[in-house]
Amino acid sequence: MGWSSEEARGLQRPTTAMMTNHSDITNEVKLSTGPAKTGAVAPELFLGIDVAAARHVVTRFVPTEGAKPAEGMTSHTLIKRVAKLLKSGLAVHCVYEAGPTGFALCRELEALGAKCLVVRPRKLERYGRRRKTDPRDSRQLAEDLAHHVAGRRGLLIPVRVPSVAEELRRLPVRERETLADARQQILRSAKGRALALGHRLPKEWWRPRVLPKVLQGLPVELTRLLERTAHAAAAMKEQLEQVEADITADAPPAPTGVGALTAGTLEREVCDWRRFPSGKKIGSFSGLCPSEDSSGERRRQGSIDKHGSARLRFWCQEAVWRLYKFQPDYKGVVWARAHLIGANASRAKQIAVALARRFLVDWWRIRTGRVTAAQLGFTFKTPAS
Repeated sequence: MGWSSEEARGLQRPTTAMMTNHSDITNEVKLSTGPAKTGAVAPELFLGIDVAAARHVVTRFVPTEGAKPAEGMTSHTLIKRVAKLLKSGLAVHCVYEAGPTGFALCRELEALGAKCLVVRPRKLERYGRRRKTDPRDSRQLAEDLAHHVAGRRGLLIPVRVPSVAEELRRLPVRERETLADARQQILRSAKGRALALGHRLPKEWWRPRVLPKVLQGLPVELTRLLERTAHAAAAMKEQLEQVEADITADAPPAPTGVGALTAGTLEREVCDWRRFPSGKKIGSFSGLCPSEDSSGERRRQGSIDKHGSARLRFWCQEAVWRLYKFQPDYKGVVWARAHLIGANASRAKQIAVALARRFLVDWWRIRTGRVTAAQLGFTFKTPAS
């Protein structure tokens, strides 16, 4: 059953929450037990959406009425109902958490004229009640969206919605990850089968020069398994090389040791370097900033918070070890080597993470034209353009 216009405007139940505007233009939520006045029209409607692949759970929050019971519906039904509400004159605000369903729903809602936020996922449970259901999640999102629009920040953290072109440009990075993981999985599986039968294979047993020697003296059934696995791994390797060629095709000039693949991946994952106004923002986006537990005179920093792009974090941390070897004059490496003197293993790991964060910030400075690579001490195999 659809939503009637009167029900959407909150005219059928006693008022539980009323939004009132004061002269200082601040919005305040006031509780009221009296009935809604006939003819009172709420100009805004807030929808909290717990998205799923096939069926979403949607809760409406009406400023003069509070949260309505959650309803399940498909994307097609949701789009039709939002279009009807917009046609009736309501300003519709929607929110859902970023996840596997991506940003297609957000684009559809915004194309209709609704306002839609995609926010960072979080734990919505409160007070340790151990109650987590889709209706509870959608209701909490709808209520927090109403407060967010009214001016209370911090309840929701919106994420940037990339364009379709940016998402398509990032596809080769995801494809490479999938192919590399699948290839390693089948190779490990075959090696494990051989070990279970008492045959220990060398580290790179699948290589054409090594495989014939490995197969000597093995049972026929195991030989066939290893041959098929090596053939599949070789085919996947060819696919990986093609994908990597796509990633590096338009990569910017990369310092020695960083590599075109790393530079191309960073370029595609960030999408637009200029969207970060400061180095702190790009550092936070990578999740390489230390966690903190401070109160009063006490200040304690811990391991990195890992809030942000896991891909950026991985590629920057992988680049650190090559920077140590190939970029001795890079200012970040000079700083790290000075701090590594007398450092134990734990401290060395912290310095490596700090260098990864510094490299990303410095690369952001280079890509936005704030400094040149030469000013930071980077060297190239060929002069950078």
